[in-house]
Amino acid sequence: MRKKLIVSLVVAVLALSGCATTQQRGDHASGKTCPPVNQQEQIKAGIAEELEALGEPEVVSKKPAPDECDPNKVEYDIPITINAEVEQGIDLFQNKIPKRFRMWLERSGRYIPMMRSVLRQYGLPEDLVYLALIESGFNCNAYSTAAAVGPWQFIAGTGKRFGLRIDYWVDERRDPVKSTHAAAQYLGDLYAEFGSWYLAAAAYNAGEGKIRRALKKYNANNFWSISRHHRDYLKDETRQYVPRMIAAAIIAKSPEKFGFNDLKYWPPMQFDEVRVHPGTSLDVAAKLAGVKNSELKALNPELRRWCTPPSGKYTLKIPFGARAQFEQGYAKLAPKDRQAHTGVAAVRVRRGDTLGRIAKTHHMRLSDLVALNPKVKPNSLRVGQKIIVSPGRGAVAYAEADAPVVSSRRRASLSASSTVPPARQGTRKIVYKVKPGDSLWDIAQGYNLDWHDVRRWNGQRSGNIQAGDRLVLYVPQSKAEAKRATAKAQSRTYVVRRGDNLWEIAQAHGVSTADIKRWNKMRGNRLEVGDRLTIHKSSPSKIATGNGQLVVASADESGVNDSSAGPEKTYRVRKGDTLSGISRRFNVSASKLRRLNSLRGDNIRVGDTLRVQ
Repeated sequence: MRKKLIVSLVVAVLALSGCATTQQRGDHASGKTCPPVNQQEQIKAGIAEELEALGEPEVVSKKPAPDECDPNKVEYDIPITINAEVEQGIDLFQNKIPKRFRMWLERSGRYIPMMRSVLRQYGLPEDLVYLALIESGFNCNAYSTAAAVGPWQFIAGTGKRFGLRIDYWVDERRDPVKSTHAAAQYLGDLYAEFGSWYLAAAAYNAGEGKIRRALKKYNANNFWSISRHHRDYLKDETRQYVPRMIAAAIIAKSPEKFGFNDLKYWPPMQFDEVRVHPGTSLDVAAKLAGVKNSELKALNPELRRWCTPPSGKYTLKIPFGARAQFEQGYAKLAPKDRQAHTGVAAVRVRRGDTLGRIAKTHHMRLSDLVALNPKVKPNSLRVGQKIIVSPGRGAVAYAEADAPVVSSRRRASLSASSTVPPARQGTRKIVYKVKPGDSLWDIAQGYNLDWHDVRRWNGQRSGNIQAGDRLVLYVPQSKAEAKRATAKAQSRTYVVRRGDNLWEIAQAHGVSTADIKRWNKMRGNRLEVGDRLTIHKSSPSKIATGNGQLVVASADESGVNDSSAGPEKTYRVRKGDTLSGISRRFNVSASKLRRLNSLRGDNIRVGDTLRVQ
């Protein structure tokens, strides 16, 4: 019974319109225009020929009088065939997902006028806009399980083939204007190859290769043949694709007749365009345009990050009528004020680094790191090479031009989970440059801070730092204006806190885990919250070496010998030491240690005396 009602309703709608007619529309503001009779007749004839070739009769054979131009008449410029498959599509939209389809119809008001205009520029049927309706429901942020993106659901390869930019900063598949131009080019190419809009639509969904092979394999010449008689070859999605396009067009042209009453169409998309400098903050741009950040992002859905791309000027869409206000305010901004405060930072490659390790350290996907560094070859990294990394959303970092270049292993950029204290009265943010011999604990104590806070502010998993690193500190105003206290106690007591481990404590205090275990008579690495650990600091005192000579050694018996006769410094190897660990401790490369001590490899023995300076 339902099937008969649908057929009767569709035939009635088409009988009032004339299915093999065409329609030429401008934007919503301009209303409908009736094309010349000759043009109507030409398009009608072309559609009739295609329907005849498909073996499908025209549903409505009555043609309007030559001088008839009824503004209320529904017209189509794609072939309209009514069969069981199309009826199923209508039933789906009308009875099974009516709420979702209503939302799609209402959203279509924002995009259809622009999309029709673009299709018209390429000489294509304007009713192809309904492909975008069944592809994404006109959702610019739509993402499928096949990694197709945007209103026209391009996969990356096809999008790039038709000129869409897809990288870490921008994904133009989400741009409704640019993606519509790409879709128009693609559909035009498909029609030129297959000579049928049904086959072109099927190829848009399944790929031209699939349809090309199907026609050749089954010696077919139309969509319905390969769809009905060779059901196993095409996926259900593709077999239903063309019928649903037809069903969507029929309902969208006469929604009230199918129960979609009182639709609240979104207003047509309108915007101005402005040119902005590289790395312009979207927050700043939104304020200049007088809108919320979410509104600006809705106009520029292709922008994937917090700012425009850092290389090259960018054309930004802003609300219609806001251009003068924007340009006036933008011209007054200094470069540092318009740049994103959460910009990128730079790190230097160290021996043993790989892009994968750097990406993991900075909590990034490897693909994003590669996109940020297009000129970097992953298999040929050089020690000292600069790598651009992202600090993550909400992180505190330096703009690229001012970014301190630090070791990727020694200091990670702040991640999204970083906790940065808000500005408080009586406190001040400073950047402290680490000096030789500094430890995180010493720096924190000098400013009356907790070293855990210093580590968290700077996005570090451990307290491992080296000379030259820059640390962000939030210190009392009096401490910020005075020199840091340099006096260091010869020994101190550290109380273990929740989340501490022996290695982190050792790194924070600039000592080894073996030292802490020896000083506190520990057999293992187990710690309990509240344990009190004794930590010693170096205090030079003279001792005798095995050959009777006097040298200077540290009071903590760490094994470091600092010659009073010159700059030479030696270290006595202890149990558990490795060459790489000693090199990190004394801020010297392993290769230099090998050279200073005439070592051929990394093998060292307990009791060996190594030159470390």
